[in-house]
Amino acid sequence: MAKGKKKNKRPEYVVICREFNRAQARIEISVIDHDVTDHLLDGLIKIHLRDPHKRYFLTLKRDYQVYGQVYKKQIETMDIKNNKRIVELGVDLK
Repeated sequence: MAKGKKKNKRPEYVVICREFNRAQARIEISVIDHDVTDHLLDGLIKIHLRDPHKRYFLTLKRDYQVYGQVYKKQIETMDIKNNKRIVELGVDLK
């Protein structure tokens, strides 16, 4: 391998979860930052389809390490227009 070349490894992702806690009437933001697999993503999409108050967002781990607090704030207020680095799971963009 040539000097200075990076290995072509799969990017690591983080899922930011926005769930409405009905019992306490508040929004809870949590983060899944390990074991983000296709199986997990499919499961979260199914949860969202059953309960639209549970929303899940995917972003790169390295972006989250830099912009994490900003991302959490954007998701809490749902103002994520123009942020191309965050993708909402289970949303039909048609």
